[in-house]
This record gives sequence, C-alpha cells and structure tokens, in this order.
Amino acid sequence: MAGPSTSTSAAAYEQELQLEKLFHGLSAGFQKLDKLAGAKQAALLKDLTADMQEAKTLIREFEREARTDGMPANELNFRKKQYVQELNGFIGLKKAYSGASGQRSELMDGSKSETEKLSSMNTTELMQMGRQQIKETDTSLLRSEKIVNDTMAIGIQTAETLQGQTRQLEKVIDDLDEIHFTMKKARQVIRDMTRSLMTDKLIMGLILLVVLGIVAIIVLNVLKAQGVSLPGSRRRLLWDPEGGDW
Repeated sequence: MAGPSTSTSAAAYEQELQLEKLFHGLSAGFQKLDKLAGAKQAALLKDLTADMQEAKTLIREFEREARTDGMPANELNFRKKQYVQELNGFIGLKKAYSGASGQRSELMDGSKSETEKLSSMNTTELMQMGRQQIKETDTSLLRSEKIVNDTMAIGIQTAETLQGQTRQLEKVIDDLDEIHFTMKKARQVIRDMTRSLMTDKLIMGLILLVVLGIVAIIVLNVLKAQGVSLPGSRRRLLWDPEGGDW
C-alpha cells in the first residue's frame, strides 16, 4: 500500500519498511554463511537469493507508487539509488560465495575422480602413464626451446636490418653534405664569373671610348687636310683679335 502523498513524501513507504527488514535479514544471513558448510550453506544461500529477488521487486513497486504520488524526481532517485546500491552489495556477496563454493566442489570432484582412477590402475599402467607424462613434458620443453630460438633469430635479424638501415642513413647524410658543398662551390663560381663579366664590360667601355676618340681625331685631321672649315674655326676667323669686326 502506498505511503503518504506528495505533501508528506519524506515519510517512508510500506515497501521501504519491508526493504529495511529484508536488508537486515540478508546481512545476518551472510554472516551465518561462513559458519555453515555443504548442504546447509547451499540452502541458506538459496533463501538469501530469494530474499534479494523480493527486494528487487519491492524497489520497483516503491518507484512506481512514489512516482504516482508525485514525489519529486530528485528525492525519488536519491532514495531508489540507496536501495539499489545496498542490494547490489548483497548480490556481489552472493556471487562471491557461489563462485567459491563451485570451485571447492569442482576441485573436490576432480581430486576424487583422479584418485579413483589411479587406484584402479595396475603397476604397468601407472608406469605407462608416467612415461606418457614425461614424454609430453619433454615435447613441451622442446616446443618452448624452439620458440626461444625463433625469438632470438628474429631479434638478430631485426638488429641486422636496423644496422643496415643505419648505414644507409649515414650514406644519405654524406651524400647530402657533398651536394651542399658542391652547391656552395657552384654559387662561388657564379659570383666570380659575374664579377669578371662586369669587369670585362667596364674595360670594353673604356676601350670603346678610346677608339671613338681616336676616330674623332683622325676625322678632324682629314677634314683639316682637305680644307674643310669646321663651324668652330669659322667663328674664330670672324673675330678680330684687335677688337674689330669684319
């Protein structure tokens, strides 16, 4: 039956009261498990599992009724989370006890069957089984030795590969250094050639000026020899050294 409505939502629901009783019983039951063994422990564990299933059902009913009554979502989630966490703790204990019980049972059954098998064998069969086990052990050791040898061979091959790659890298670096040196020399030669060409151009310009001057002198002399008066010389004839004009 549902508890109080939204105005008194802080009060406990009937499902919450039942959950508190179940959790108390589960705690006491798990404390008793360590003191029991065999069939009694298995029976108690079965009862505890049923109680945990009932607690799970009660949590769902509480959530449904609280939501119907309009309980605030944050309060509902908080209260539900507390119950779920406590139930999960008991579920973890149940799994731990179940696993430990199963392992003990399996070990006891295996040991029992192995003992019965050995007791039913005669001396010859026991010796044959011993030889077979020794043979299997030797085979396993040989297989392990082969794996170790293969691993060492792979390691040696890897080291050789890395060494070869290192030598290749060193050669590449040397080639790059040689290319850099060659390019540096080429730039220097180009600069020298450029300077030489500029010097040659200056010399050619000077030579050209000298040749033009010589040609001009020759032309003037030829003109004078032919009696050709130059515009400059005619102006000098028209000038009177004593200050008179013609």
